[in-house]
Amino acid sequence: MTKVLVTGATGFLGSALVEKLCRSGHHVRAALRDSTQPISRSLNVETVVADIRDAKKVQEIADGCEAIVHLAAKVHAIDDSGAETDYEAVNVEGTRHILDAAVKSGVNRIVFASSVKVFGEETRGCIDERQAPDPRTAYSRSKWRAEQLVSEYAERHGRTAVSLRLPMVYGQTKNGNLYRMMEAIDQGRFPALPRLSAVRSLLHVENFVQAVLLCLRVSRFNRAAYIVTDPEPYCVTDLYDWLRAGLGKPHPRWRVPLWILKSGARCGDGLRFIGGRQVPLTTEQLTKLIGCAWYSSRAIERELDYRATYSFEKAVPELIAYYREAAGSAC
Repeated sequence: MTKVLVTGATGFLGSALVEKLCRSGHHVRAALRDSTQPISRSLNVETVVADIRDAKKVQEIADGCEAIVHLAAKVHAIDDSGAETDYEAVNVEGTRHILDAAVKSGVNRIVFASSVKVFGEETRGCIDERQAPDPRTAYSRSKWRAEQLVSEYAERHGRTAVSLRLPMVYGQTKNGNLYRMMEAIDQGRFPALPRLSAVRSLLHVENFVQAVLLCLRVSRFNRAAYIVTDPEPYCVTDLYDWLRAGLGKPHPRWRVPLWILKSGARCGDGLRFIGGRQVPLTTEQLTKLIGCAWYSSRAIERELDYRATYSFEKAVPELIAYYREAAGSAC
């Protein structure tokens, strides 16, 4: 089977992918940022330590591989002022090092994890790959530049390469807004959301893994990038209600009107400006919660036969079980 180099192998996405690749018969070389990062001993994995900012080291770990799944990145955070150079160094130049190493080592296939944020922070209705990128943050600009590098190298050197544009990926992890949302609901700190019209696309980690496996098998790609999502978008109110029910909370008897949430967010803006500290709710955070972020994965379904098998509602029991276990171990 194929020998696959996976960067970011101990991250949330990388861990799930490495396990599936091993169980599918692939030989996996897992690239770790440092030797203290854990990797399951039950898997037959070759581990290497490398910082993707180190071109020489990246060349060493790429030798002998037939495919690369590039997941390592500086990830998006709400408060990242002044971090443009960091995103450039890791997400853009790090990707360039991966591509240079792939060319020199004869690696023919590259799968790059990008983001739907290349389209901007919100959408008006549903968008697909025909929408022109319009990145608005340091993170999204770095992902778009990295995508362009992947496309340029593929065309110039005759490589089979693709970028996967991902929305928020969820599953059994403490990182990200979803875990914090569960925690806040469980502790009674999350207001009962009103019925919202906007929807958001999400992606279960196992659906992501399925998409990558497809990209490692197909003979060619009809386009440089594909959007990958769950089968349907979700109303944030439904996400809230499903999690609340999963946590054993009663159905809310009263929902906070949207105007109150917006007023509270504006107060949070003022407090953060005056005090320079973290506050429970700001306009930026509220927009991320209630804004529309709806993307279509019809292209990858049609062209690569991608079929997402996991949905948020069905995944709630596993999410709650993981949350309960993690919360219990932290006590």
